[in-house]
Amino acid sequence: MGANKSLFLEERIKIIIASALCVEKDKVKNDALLDKDLGVDYLDKAVIKMDLEDAFKIAISDKDIADKNKVSEIMDYIKKRTDASVSR
Repeated sequence: MGANKSLFLEERIKIIIASALCVEKDKVKNDALLDKDLGVDYLDKAVIKMDLEDAFKIAISDKDIADKNKVSEIMDYIKKRTDASVSR
């Protein structure tokens, strides 16, 4: 994945997460812990999951989203999934 595409995806993911949590995008840092830093609970993760699925036209299992504890983990997951869907 090119550097520009990667940065674009990261920014888009941050915007989606910030919107789902009703916080400023600047609060959504790559190394932020979802629960401790952003106050994400199970329902917030469900909303984030649905918003990411809609934005990137992918399916995300409940287990996959439940396993993610940092913003960067979600970014890595989405990058891998979007690369896979583009290469098909």
